[in-house]
Amino acid sequence: MTAATPDAVAQRRPTARGVAAGRERRAWWMHILLAAAVLFAVAAANGRPSVFTDTAWYYSQGEYLATRLGLALPDLDENRRTDPTSVLPGSQAMRDKTPATIAGGRSPFYGLVLVLAVRFGTLWLLAGAQAFLAAWSICVLIRRVSPEATPVFYQGVVLALGLGTSLPFFTAFAMPDLYAGLLIIAVTILASPARPPASERFLLWLLLVASLTFHAANVALAAALSGMALAILAVSGAPLRVIANRAGWLTLAILVALSMNWVFGVIYRADTGVAQRTPPFLMARLLADGPGRDYLAAVCPNGASPTLCQFADRPFASEDEVLWSEDPSKGVFSTSDYEIRDRLRNEEPAFVSAVVARAPAAVITRILQNGLQQLMTFYVWEPMKSPARFLQFAWWHRTAILRIVPDMKSCAAVPQACDVRANPLLIAVVHIVVVMLAWIFVAWSVLKTKCFGLFARAQMRGIEQVPALAGAAMLIVTGVILNAVICGAISGVFARYQARVIWLIPLLALLIAAWHQQNRRAQPHDPLLH
Repeated sequence: MTAATPDAVAQRRPTARGVAAGRERRAWWMHILLAAAVLFAVAAANGRPSVFTDTAWYYSQGEYLATRLGLALPDLDENRRTDPTSVLPGSQAMRDKTPATIAGGRSPFYGLVLVLAVRFGTLWLLAGAQAFLAAWSICVLIRRVSPEATPVFYQGVVLALGLGTSLPFFTAFAMPDLYAGLLIIAVTILASPARPPASERFLLWLLLVASLTFHAANVALAAALSGMALAILAVSGAPLRVIANRAGWLTLAILVALSMNWVFGVIYRADTGVAQRTPPFLMARLLADGPGRDYLAAVCPNGASPTLCQFADRPFASEDEVLWSEDPSKGVFSTSDYEIRDRLRNEEPAFVSAVVARAPAAVITRILQNGLQQLMTFYVWEPMKSPARFLQFAWWHRTAILRIVPDMKSCAAVPQACDVRANPLLIAVVHIVVVMLAWIFVAWSVLKTKCFGLFARAQMRGIEQVPALAGAAMLIVTGVILNAVICGAISGVFARYQARVIWLIPLLALLIAAWHQQNRRAQPHDPLLH
């Protein structure tokens, strides 16, 4: 054997730069864990992770998927044998097939995460994991948008978001709402001209796919936001190969998510003989907004939805009332059996098309009004509710809620012990003030700098790459607005729909503030920004 030459030994020896980079990466991971602990601590201080009425449906969906994959057995104790949310083949609830008409709107993939967290730990495990994902996503965004940012700045940002925004309440919320905000961050980074490290890019892509599978509305949000991102790349003069690459990764994520949901639907139908479907949200929205009511008054008993004409005497006061009221004089969907629900869902596309064709201006006006109202409705409400309220109704005792919520026995013994410890009114006031100040600062900065030189650079050739902050500002603001419009148009105006993403605006404001500070120190100043 020949001895290795000194040059060969030197090549195998880690360089000082490589050692320093590895040490820096490890340090950042420690800071991410610390930031996750900050977000987690807010939930801990509030008493326990929170749940919503839909949490039981997600759990039932996840229970079926976990059983189908052989990861866990059904958890059917004495109370849950008659669980009205169960979608398991052969369950008592599925005898009339009505759970399948609701379950289609609840992701089995988020449900699987929920089930595994509860079965192999507690809801605290889910809260911790979601806090970590939020902390990691914020870290990646900061390091891509502001490469000079220090760990101290990162910790300050997370602390500010933890104390002054809705973020920590949604990291501890057993619902997929958090992932709308994380989706916006993922698209922002994946669509940027700068190419993140391969491992980071892959993890962001997985987070994007997960977010898309966790809620159907996220697909619409991602598609619209991706289109905006690609337009920004084109305007900024990015090479065609870069635009094609970013478009490919974003499109692939959407296709993978849609395929996963389609495969689940095929498997479930093969197991049960019934297709899972979403409730007719768009039909209910048009009825509540007015154009749908006017259409029924004009065409019934004929028209695009003869089944809906049977309910033409209902008040249609709100989307919630149309779908979920069990009052026979008010409700439509929940008061109907499986056959009528199925017919309503089958007739929904034709009904929506007919209403839009008959009164397009009225429909568009209501969409914009709902979107604007949703944009301004962002206080934390649902995650602040006490889980003890579920104990007041026997219906919930038959669901998985009692198992999901940690230490539910103490709620039964002393219901007041399960009340949230934070003052909801004070929290709402703080969040509103923080968000409004952030909006004002972001708007002022964008106008003052002409979106950080984005449009000035678009008119010049040979100029250096557009700063990442320009694209991030455009996409985060657009994402928050799109979320409001999509939720307002598809469902209704509920505080949690916007509260789940509004924390991105204070985050953006802090990034812009850091940029202003760095720009003042830099010499010479960028002429495009002054």
